[in-house]
Amino acid sequence: MSKAAVLVIDGVEEVECLTVVDFCRRAGIEVTTVSVTGSRQVKGSHDVIFHTDDVFADVNFDDFDAVVYPGGPGTAALGQAEGTRELAEKFLTEGKLVAAICAAPGMLSETGLLKGKTATGYPGCKPEGGAAWTENLTESDGNLITGKGPGAAPYFALEIIRYLEGEAKAKEIHASTMMP
Repeated sequence: MSKAAVLVIDGVEEVECLTVVDFCRRAGIEVTTVSVTGSRQVKGSHDVIFHTDDVFADVNFDDFDAVVYPGGPGTAALGQAEGTRELAEKFLTEGKLVAAICAAPGMLSETGLLKGKTATGYPGCKPEGGAAWTENLTESDGNLITGKGPGAAPYFALEIIRYLEGEAKAKEIHASTMMP
């Protein structure tokens, strides 16, 4: 069974975070929501309060196959939280999956981590950093998956499932959620 960590901070876009958690768990992926604030309680960008499974400082990320960076107004703070950018670099270098949606691909790109990669993200959140930006809902480039924004969240989640569990499982979840 694949394991994915979804990093969460106050101001996270709930749809981008929880759609990934829901779809991936439906696919049998072990998903751990990880707060980078030190508190398990997180308040999303639309005032949805939820509790994460763990906090960043207590997680051994070596056991995970993927790390997911949701977007939202809290993305800048997510990128400034200790260890979050280094974790993306570690996963990319080790060939593990890094998935980022909305403003998060831009946050990672500004570090140079996406240099030479094709990516998509929320309009206006695409800083310099060497990525080739598209307007597609999702982009998959090796062990990097990016998504455009909240409306792309289900498709982004399916790309994560496709990468971790294969095409058949992605099609199964697509059909079972009655997506067009």
